[in-house]
Amino acid sequence: MTRRACARGRGFTLLEVMVALAILAAGLLAVSELVGGALRNGMRAMHLETATLLARAKLAEVEDGFERKGFRDFDQEDEGTFEKEGHPEVRWKVHAVKPQVDLGPERILQMLGGASDLATLLGKQAGGDQGAASGGGPTTLNTDPRQTLMAATLNQQLTVIGEQIKKSVREVRLTVSWPEGKTDGTFTVVTHLVVLSPKENP
Repeated sequence: MTRRACARGRGFTLLEVMVALAILAAGLLAVSELVGGALRNGMRAMHLETATLLARAKLAEVEDGFERKGFRDFDQEDEGTFEKEGHPEVRWKVHAVKPQVDLGPERILQMLGGASDLATLLGKQAGGDQGAASGGGPTTLNTDPRQTLMAATLNQQLTVIGEQIKKSVREVRLTVSWPEGKTDGTFTVVTHLVVLSPKENP
C-alpha cells in the first residue's frame, strides 16, 4: 500500500474539510435566517396585538367623548400617544369627518319616497285620487293654496332634518402606528357615529 493511500485511510483531505465547512456554514446561515424570521414575525404579531387592544380602548373613549359633547360643525382632528397605558412608542390619530353629501329636501324625498321634489310627490297623491275618479286619466298637479302651503311647510321641515343629520353623523378614522424596524407598522379603523342629542349641552 502506498503512502498516499495510507494518508487517505487515516483522515480527510484539506479540500474535503473545506467543502464540509462550507456546507455547515450554509446550513447554519439558513437556520439563523429561519430563526430570525420567526422572531421578527413573533414581535410583529405581539406589536399588532398590543396596538389592536389599545385601538379598541381608544375608539371606545372617542365614542364616549362624542356622545357626551357632540360634534363640532367642522372636521375634527386629535393625536397623541398611549403613554398613560404604558406604551409611549405607540401613537394614535383621530379624524372625524363631516359628511359632504347633498341632504336637501329633494334628496331626502328621493331616498324616502322616490320623488324628486314635493310638487311631484303631492301631484302623484292628488292625481292618484283624481285619476281613480275620472277612470285613470292623466294626473295633474292640484293648484290648491292649501297644497302649496303644505309643500312649503314640508320643504322647510325636510331642510331642518337634512341639516340635523349632517350635524349628527360623522365618519371617524382612528390610525394607530408604532415603530417596527426601519419602517413603522400602522393600521386604520373606520367607523360611523350618530349622536342626535349629546349628554352635555354645549
